[in-house]
Amino acid sequence: MSASVNEIEIWQEWVTFLLLRNKMSEKTDLKNIPQVYAGKTVFITGGNGFLGKVLLEKLLRSCPDIKEVIVLLNGASQKEIFEKKRDQLMQSSVFDRLKQEAPRALVKIIFVAGDVTAENLGLEKKMLEFIQEEVSFVFHCAANVRFEEPPRTLMKINVLGVYRVAQVCLKMTKLQALVHVSTAYSFCHKPLITEDMYCEKIPIHIMLDFDAMSDERIEHICDSYRKSRPSNYQYSKALGETLLVQGFSNRIPVIIVRPGIITAAAKEPFPGWIDNYNGPNGFIALSCKGVLKSLLVKRGVCADWVPVDLVANTLIAAAHFLIVNKNPAKLFYKDMRKLNPTHCDVPIINCVCPDNHQLSWNEVTKICMPLLLKYPSERLFSPPGGIVTSNEIIHGLCKLFLHYLPASTIDAFTLLTIGRAKMVNTYKRIHGVMNHLQLYTTRQFFFTSKNLSTMIAYQLPEDAETFPIDQSKFKWSEYLENYVHGVRLYFLKEDDDTLSSARKRLFRLQASIMCGKILCVGLLLFLMMRKFKPNTGIRLLTDLKIPNFLSFEKLRI
Repeated sequence: MSASVNEIEIWQEWVTFLLLRNKMSEKTDLKNIPQVYAGKTVFITGGNGFLGKVLLEKLLRSCPDIKEVIVLLNGASQKEIFEKKRDQLMQSSVFDRLKQEAPRALVKIIFVAGDVTAENLGLEKKMLEFIQEEVSFVFHCAANVRFEEPPRTLMKINVLGVYRVAQVCLKMTKLQALVHVSTAYSFCHKPLITEDMYCEKIPIHIMLDFDAMSDERIEHICDSYRKSRPSNYQYSKALGETLLVQGFSNRIPVIIVRPGIITAAAKEPFPGWIDNYNGPNGFIALSCKGVLKSLLVKRGVCADWVPVDLVANTLIAAAHFLIVNKNPAKLFYKDMRKLNPTHCDVPIINCVCPDNHQLSWNEVTKICMPLLLKYPSERLFSPPGGIVTSNEIIHGLCKLFLHYLPASTIDAFTLLTIGRAKMVNTYKRIHGVMNHLQLYTTRQFFFTSKNLSTMIAYQLPEDAETFPIDQSKFKWSEYLENYVHGVRLYFLKEDDDTLSSARKRLFRLQASIMCGKILCVGLLLFLMMRKFKPNTGIRLLTDLKIPNFLSFEKLRI
């Protein structure tokens, strides 16, 4: 009986993996990741973002001999703003572990004020010269990831920002690697998103002129060239890749990493660590508070989640891989004839979860529902839980009756008492964000990640231990529990000491809602019986049996 095509491909990939692993074991003279970064200066843009913070902390903690890390604080030209951003970053809980294990490493951070969209990144002359003379590794993490932003803002940061960073890199005398962080969805209009470069056809000079164009002109260009991408965010990231590859790939060492949906940390610096509201973080935070009651999910659609610490490790390992392999594209792209000569030397890594280890959104919600009751917020709006449906009509009705109706009632009360109403507007903003998240919950995307598998195979044993990038060994149930707990602990800033009181409050809230249901049902039955049998209303109430679905047994946690 002959094997299927898929079985043959899986077998070929497994044989390739073993051959690469054996080949790697023979190279005992290769430097590991900490050795490659030893004595080197690193430059990070977007260091005060979610991914940038984890990357910065990981470099300082796991590469003890690193010389220094320069962090560009974007939009901090004024002294007060610069100091505020610097202090906020240094006080972040992301460094709590580093402060315990290697507190002296923090002195290696050099904060600089600048603007990623300005010429020379808005750096002072002396600092610019220092960076160009000393920096060996550049991690470009700065980006605008808000889907609802106008095209001008997205293009300015995600396209022009790439150009400005690459321009500065051209004059770096010690540059060994520029690691550009894109997104796995930059070419999401394609049926299969491979680790190849699909250069956009728009000329580079038009990309660089976006800032001088009118808003109408920019929107017209985006509408004309965006194809079937759901938003301008994905298109702006695709243009950033195109500009980098076509304009700089033959002049500086570049590697592009495309992560999926970046979620809470798996292990480092702490399990479940997050500090922003983006993507699933907001969905879980709103569910913890009992604000979100309906989610539109298409059955079987996979959640392309990648923990932030695995993404940071992939960035660090990608720069290492670019150095120890003189031409990594030959390892990644074996059939060079299929590649365009203008970009065949640019390695691209899809940092996504392997197909055989993905979790569907339905499975995610099924696991998370009881966890929301286990880790309720202190500031509950209503009991956590809700409806997960694939029907848009049902979802619309749920939003009307479970979101807008209670919000309108509360607004009417607060308007009469304190003269202020904001719940309806809050729900409008929430629905705007959730509409963008629905792109990922209602549509299945398909990726290839052979280059990531090659990197995993080429990792030295000690690097695989310290800088894990393999998500196939992931335990989703454990991760999701840490995720929900992390949202409460790190994002909502609610200590574990308050869990007991929060659970009691949840129980009281559930009990009061249950009592309200009983009274409403009883009153309804009473009125119905009084209408049809006027003399039996009192007897009905005395003989009334509480239905099973209203039993208080279900209130126990």
